[in-house]
Amino acid sequence: MEFTAVARDEEVQEGHALRRLVGGEPVALFRVGGQVYCIDDTCTHAYASLSEGKVNGRIVTCPLHGGQFDIPTGRPVHLPVVEAVAVHPVRVEAGQVLVGYEPASEDDDYE
Repeated sequence: MEFTAVARDEEVQEGHALRRLVGGEPVALFRVGGQVYCIDDTCTHAYASLSEGKVNGRIVTCPLHGGQFDIPTGRPVHLPVVEAVAVHPVRVEAGQVLVGYEPASEDDDYE
């Protein structure tokens, strides 16, 4: 797993989302209870950007149909969402937020 710097620690604010790309894919960063979390930015229901949704504590509400996800776990907590979003590991080092991801291998394109 590789970690890449995606933001300064102070950029990730409680009650707000921050959209970034990691490995070419959109992710959303959140601060919940002082800890930074990273989930896929794309809702599993209708593919809207979760970073554009409303954040209330540890819950993010999809701006399209109102489905809700628990930010720390990625699990759905309110319909119409039934499938979790991926959660990515986060480290904060020297004031930088680093997100872990598995780079796609060349073998992933051929099955």
